[in-house]
Amino acid sequence: MVKYLIIHNKHEGCYDFQYYEDEVAKIRLTSITINPPKIFMFNNKEQAQDFFEEYINDVDVLDVRCKKGDEVVHIDYCTCGIIELDDEENPILFYNKKNQIFLMEHGPETFVPPHELKEDIKNLNLTNRLIRKAKTLSREQRKRYIELGKYCEECTAKKEADKTEIYSDGEKSDGEKDK
Repeated sequence: MVKYLIIHNKHEGCYDFQYYEDEVAKIRLTSITINPPKIFMFNNKEQAQDFFEEYINDVDVLDVRCKKGDEVVHIDYCTCGIIELDDEENPILFYNKKNQIFLMEHGPETFVPPHELKEDIKNLNLTNRLIRKAKTLSREQRKRYIELGKYCEECTAKKEADKTEIYSDGEKSDGEKDK
């Protein structure tokens, strides 16, 4: 029985947002690219893990800015692939701009990603959804956020001043009262 799957989803063409808009009919047509996944099946975790590591090395394309001679030093906002590890430090997910590769293990009835990976995926999807919905703030909104930030700084400063005042009056802290 197959116990481990490696699933490779390609996203070639998925980020191409070209469309045709018909003003008269008031419709917008967008091209869709369907990339069927590649699925590799394994009975043994070691075989699956070895194949997964070799496969992601073949798929990953290093950002030229990260190469320092023979060494690779990742910089902020590079386009290199990201690898997610399990509790035993084994890679279980790889993704970059064009690829997603999952190492799935057999669950009760279906092949499922580990729970931590599910949570990470939900968080990434939520972040992406919020980024897509985000628009630039109006001047009024920016002023409100600045005022809110200043108010928060004042509250924090006031709390710190109150703490210093209590200690300068000779009162003991909660930890010292118990002794």
